[in-house]
Amino acid sequence: MVEPMKIKNKIIGEGYPTFLIAEMACAHQGNVKNACDLVNLAAKATADAIQIQVFKKERYMSPIYKDYDLIKRLELTQDEWSKVIEIIKKEDIIFFAAGYDIESIKFLIDKGVDAFKVHSSDISNPELLKKVAMSKKPIFLGCGASTVAEIKKAIDYLRKNGNKDLILMHGYQGFPTRIEDSNLNYIRSLERIFGLNIGFYDHIDAGSILAKIIPIMSIGYGASVIEKHFILTREDKGIDYESSLNPENFIDFVNLLRICEKSIGKKEIRSFTEGELIYRAYCKKSIVAIKDIAKGSKITRENVMFLRNEPGIPPDKFNEIEGKITQKDIKKYYNITFDDLL
Repeated sequence: MVEPMKIKNKIIGEGYPTFLIAEMACAHQGNVKNACDLVNLAAKATADAIQIQVFKKERYMSPIYKDYDLIKRLELTQDEWSKVIEIIKKEDIIFFAAGYDIESIKFLIDKGVDAFKVHSSDISNPELLKKVAMSKKPIFLGCGASTVAEIKKAIDYLRKNGNKDLILMHGYQGFPTRIEDSNLNYIRSLERIFGLNIGFYDHIDAGSILAKIIPIMSIGYGASVIEKHFILTREDKGIDYESSLNPENFIDFVNLLRICEKSIGKKEIRSFTEGELIYRAYCKKSIVAIKDIAKGSKITRENVMFLRNEPGIPPDKFNEIEGKITQKDIKKYYNITFDDLL
C-alpha cells in the first residue's frame, strides 16, 4: 500500500477523502478582484486547496512565442498576488501554487505556500525542480505528455534534492480534453511503476455532464487527488473557460464527489458492513428440511433442500451432516442445525 501524505490537517492517500484542488489557473483574466472572488468561491465550495499560477512573463516564455501577448495580459504582479494570498490565508483552505520560474518560486516560498504543483513543462527543468525540492514543501508533479523516463528522472532529482513528499498528477492539458485522451487506466500504471499516490487533473469540456463524471470516475481508478478548473462565469468565454465549471456547477461537483467517493472502499479484505450482514442473512442458502423428519431418522439428500431461509448450515457443509441421526423431530421448512443431530 502506498504511504499517505499529509499537508497541514489533510491526509492524502487510499482510504482518505479525495483531495480536491480548485484550479484557478488564469480564470482571473488578469484581474486581481476576480482572483480574490475565485478564492472566496473555492472556500465556499469547501475545496481542500486552491491552486494559483504565478509567473514572470519574461522568465516564463519567449517574447516571440505565440501566446506571449496573451500571457502579458494575464500576468498579475507580486503585489496583486500578495492581496490574493492574504485572502487564501484567512480561509480554511490550503495554499497551493504553481510557480513557472525561479523568482516566482522564491516569492511563493516567502509567502508561506503549503504545497507546490510542478507543471509538466518543467519536468525536465533541473533548476526549477531543485528550487522546489529544497523548499521541503509537498510537490505535485504534472506528468502530462511526459515519458516514463522523464518522470523517473524528475522523481530521482527531486528526491536527491531533499523532497520526500511527492504525488504524481496524470492528465492531458488540452482545452477541452477529448474523452478518449483521458486514459484513466494510466493512473493505475503510474501507481504500479512508481509506488506513489496519483492524482488526476481534468480538462473535460465544462459544458458537458461528463465534466463532472470523468473526474469522479478517476477515483475508482486509484486517484487520490482531483484538480478541477473553475471560473466566475463561462458566458464571457474568457481564458480557460472551456474546461472550467461555473460557480453553481463547481459547488455541485464538490457535493457530488463527496457523495460518490463513499462508494470506493478499500482494496484489502475487510469485515462486512451492517448492510452486507443484513443482505447475507437474507440471501444465503441453508440446509432446510423439505418434509417433517421424525426423531431417530437419518439425514439424506432426499429429505433436505438448499433454500433461502433463516441463516443456518450452508450447503457446502452437507457432507458433515449426511447420514447423521436426528435427536428430535424437525418440522418441514425448518433449518437443520448441528444441535438437532447425534
